[in-house]
Amino acid sequence: MTMTEGPILDRPVTFLPGIGPRRAAALEQLGIRSIRDLLHHYPFRYEDLQIRGIREWEDGRRIAVEGILAGAPRVRLGGRVPVITVQVECRGTRLYAVWFRQPHVVDRLKQHRRWRFVGRWQAARRSVVVDHMEPVPEDRDRAGASLHAGRIAPVYRVTANLKPRWLRTWIAAALKSGEQAIVDPLPWQWRAKLGLMGRAEALREIHFPGDWERLRRARERLVYDECLEFQLPLQYIRWSQRRRRARSLRLTRAQWETFLAALPFAPTEGQRRVLREVAGELAGDSPMRRLVLGDVGSGKTVIAAAALYAAAASGGQGVFLAPTEILAEQHARTLSRWFSACGIPVWLLTGRTAEKRRAACFADIAAGTPGILVGTHAVLGDVPYAGLRVAVCDEQHRFGVVQRMALTRPDESIHLLSMSATPIPRTLAMALYGDVDVSILPGRPDAAARRTTRWLPLDREEDAVLEVRARLARGQRAYVVAPAIGREAEHRRSQADVTSLFASFRDKLAGFSVGLLHGRMSGADKERMMRAFAEGEIQVLVATTIVEVGVDVPEATAMLIYHAERFGLSQLHQLRGRIGRRGDDAVCFVLTGRLTDLGRRRIEAFCATDDGFLLAKKDLELRGPGEWIGQAQSGWPAFALVDLVKDEPWMRRAKRHAYRLVQSRDFWLLPAFGPLRAHLRRRVGCEGDLSVQG
Repeated sequence: MTMTEGPILDRPVTFLPGIGPRRAAALEQLGIRSIRDLLHHYPFRYEDLQIRGIREWEDGRRIAVEGILAGAPRVRLGGRVPVITVQVECRGTRLYAVWFRQPHVVDRLKQHRRWRFVGRWQAARRSVVVDHMEPVPEDRDRAGASLHAGRIAPVYRVTANLKPRWLRTWIAAALKSGEQAIVDPLPWQWRAKLGLMGRAEALREIHFPGDWERLRRARERLVYDECLEFQLPLQYIRWSQRRRRARSLRLTRAQWETFLAALPFAPTEGQRRVLREVAGELAGDSPMRRLVLGDVGSGKTVIAAAALYAAAASGGQGVFLAPTEILAEQHARTLSRWFSACGIPVWLLTGRTAEKRRAACFADIAAGTPGILVGTHAVLGDVPYAGLRVAVCDEQHRFGVVQRMALTRPDESIHLLSMSATPIPRTLAMALYGDVDVSILPGRPDAAARRTTRWLPLDREEDAVLEVRARLARGQRAYVVAPAIGREAEHRRSQADVTSLFASFRDKLAGFSVGLLHGRMSGADKERMMRAFAEGEIQVLVATTIVEVGVDVPEATAMLIYHAERFGLSQLHQLRGRIGRRGDDAVCFVLTGRLTDLGRRRIEAFCATDDGFLLAKKDLELRGPGEWIGQAQSGWPAFALVDLVKDEPWMRRAKRHAYRLVQSRDFWLLPAFGPLRAHLRRRVGCEGDLSVQG
């Protein structure tokens, strides 16, 4: 097949006039290879270059003017810089158009009498410093609208070898040649019900809007398309899972009362609500796929324990996947303590488990003994499961999608419970996690109310050290957190590395034991250090962010975070959650160096609230989703237009519509939905599963 025979939208950009190999290579740096890519390279902002009267012009802003030359251009050499000036009559007002270092402009101006100029308005001199000019033909009707002036003009991201006006020209050509080939994936009835314009019209208006209202409507349509395409695979997976059958883990009231009696505390009302949701799904005949989002200290382990208990009490097995050995061992100790009276065995499997203990564990599991396996990635290996009913993934954002799905690979009917302490705004989480049901577990207000945060510059660190010393004298413990290990800190020209702080605090806190913990230590050394801190042999732990997740030492009531401006808000909140975990009075010191305006606002937000969900919302407002949405971990894509905060209502709407679509026979039969089905096939990657469903 020759190039001209292929679908026009898939033709290379060199098909368009003015794009040769060099410019095509520059476009490829932006990810633009085809005409389709070019049409989906959206503007990142717009300039209002509509022709207006002089009273509407703002000093220092770029404007567009149209007028008749009122005299010959004048050339002035001032300081070896040629300056060209020409007087222009614009709507009864005379002003000056000015160019610097562009002597060739004189010859261009002689060719036409009427011009459009775009440039920066200097009110005091009544002049426009021109950066773009174009002649206005006498026969305007036949000339067509300008792409660069006299309109709302799109501004595109470019490389050093490209100019924004080139992209405008090429995109206009792409629209002219390919607009008829754009297939709208939504039937007209669907669009009319939602009040959405057609896709071809939306693409035209997003690049060259007729007015601000049409631009708003064009963006709405394309945002909805992105949300729907994002949600379709998730809702297809969700629908497919609900059609499968799972073993019902229905427990009696007496069994649940036994579980509650095994806990060393009474669950909060929030925990009871989520427990009811989990118990209801486990008792059903479809496999549970639920995510529990809970703030630091909200008690997610209780929910995990309930699901694992239901598996064992029903005669099956449960597996608990943790991201680190320290956290896995902590969970194993907790569950063993809770379930010892119930006769439910708890096995531990990590990379350091001795071969003899591993063999005994595998023998019990292979024999179908009801119980709970807790471990790290080792539980994803060749474990001889016999009767696996429930899988729990802790800190799910630390695992890829493939790793999480590996928990259910032995049997698709296995119930899967994921948990995360990464704060995400509630409504946003409900919309984005489309393939699972979401439970929001409220935090512990009693602990938060007794935990304060103080912000100090680095040169006042002695105030924080004095407070820590006083707390240590009362038998409490403290963390000191550094942003980097030695070599990394040297690269950043900072003295606040973990090894330097360790040496410093041994001197500052003479008379108290100080320990060191970082990721380059061996597993045995890390475990020995954590155990010593938990048991009180060490009173101060100087560490990197290795202590961010899952470390539970109730006696720790103080934390010093050095160079807090280097951490994200969510990470700071996770670190702060390591102290005051039993409700004692606790203090977190954030020590900062030189701050940018954005950094100052982030630290102010951190000190103002202890609510992780409020912090997440603030983080989104300040920085956008970039740093807490990563495709490798969560699978959330980088959207072209969608703003995850502003467009959350469209995401929720698309989630509902996508689920109805995959349930509908019309979706599989009507030709109008062909493009969406093709998208679904690409995303799911299993065309055989997409047959017409009765």
